[in-house]
Amino acid sequence: MENNFIYLDNASTTPLSENVLKIINSTYRNYWHNPSSTYELGIKCSTYLEKIRSKIAYIFEADPEDIIFTSGSSESTNIVFNNIYEKFKNGRVVISNVEHQATIICANKLRKQNWDIFEWTVKNDGILNISNIEKFLNNDTKLVSIIWGQSEIGTIQPVQFIGSKCEELNIMFHLDGTQILSNGIFSWKDLKCDFLSLSAHKFGGPKGIGILLTKEKSRQILKNNDISLTQEFSIRQGTQALPLIAGMYESLKNIEGKIKLYDYITEFPSNNINKLKNYFFQKIKDNNHIKITGSINHRLPSHISFLLLNKLFEPIRAYKIVNFMSENKIAISSGSACSSSSGKPSSTLKNIGLKDDELYSNIRVTLGSINNKSEIDKFLELIQICIDKF
Repeated sequence: MENNFIYLDNASTTPLSENVLKIINSTYRNYWHNPSSTYELGIKCSTYLEKIRSKIAYIFEADPEDIIFTSGSSESTNIVFNNIYEKFKNGRVVISNVEHQATIICANKLRKQNWDIFEWTVKNDGILNISNIEKFLNNDTKLVSIIWGQSEIGTIQPVQFIGSKCEELNIMFHLDGTQILSNGIFSWKDLKCDFLSLSAHKFGGPKGIGILLTKEKSRQILKNNDISLTQEFSIRQGTQALPLIAGMYESLKNIEGKIKLYDYITEFPSNNINKLKNYFFQKIKDNNHIKITGSINHRLPSHISFLLLNKLFEPIRAYKIVNFMSENKIAISSGSACSSSSGKPSSTLKNIGLKDDELYSNIRVTLGSINNKSEIDKFLELIQICIDKF
């Protein structure tokens, strides 16, 4: 890490792997023509593009046409919401009340078009209150959009159970899977879901490229006859960024382990990152100045979030800790990079029942393959200083 920084903010973005950078550069040199062009060099690029698409589909146990290349999760989510508006009469869209900003913005656009937006509430651990599922999922519901792994508090939702209910009622189901993939590969054919959004830079790939995973039925909703068939099956217009797509594929190849899917549980493969998180929890289990936010048992393997209390057991403002750590060459955050600088209290923290004096105090530490125990030990030493200092 440059300047000897300890990087503990992998949920924000991840470092680019060397093999990924190498394939991006070589693709820029050798496949720089437009894949939609009909001359020989364009066809060469198109052939390479579809070869990569098929290989990515193989990784996810998907069909090649299930893979739609986008600029990232936010655009993928926008494509879904925009087409729901275009293809259906006004109805109901259900989101959780701990969604990422991208989903909230999309839902608010539909609200202005007289759609009913229902916010499914979560419990204090951030997990959806599924006891009232019938209140949200009914014949009026056209789309359910849920964040699979919450970026601020790490909580994992029971997506297979929700997907089964959506399937029964013929409701389109979209998942924000942005934080999931760095922890293992899932099977798209086994996931009870119609759309799923991904960003490559969250799992060691380049920025500016992502995937919208689709299925045969859901693709029919997304198709736009004004868009050429050569541009993502008439779903996403624009020239494909072939070097970034090649880099994303290379980063997918670096991911180890399979995610197992159950009705109420997402089971991640055991790896060094998960062991490092457990090491952290073990080290702080007797520290009553640290209050974990989100679920302890049902959370992303790489994710740690907590409130830090000072000697008087008052919550310390997150910016003080983030700045102090930065001065000591450790990068952490207070939550989602897309909203942590807004100056407003986190709606996620409010909706899991935190008190007013706690809403600005969430700390997020997210781990990656580059991290080790000595870095966690260093971080914990500085945490103790923060308790005494602030």
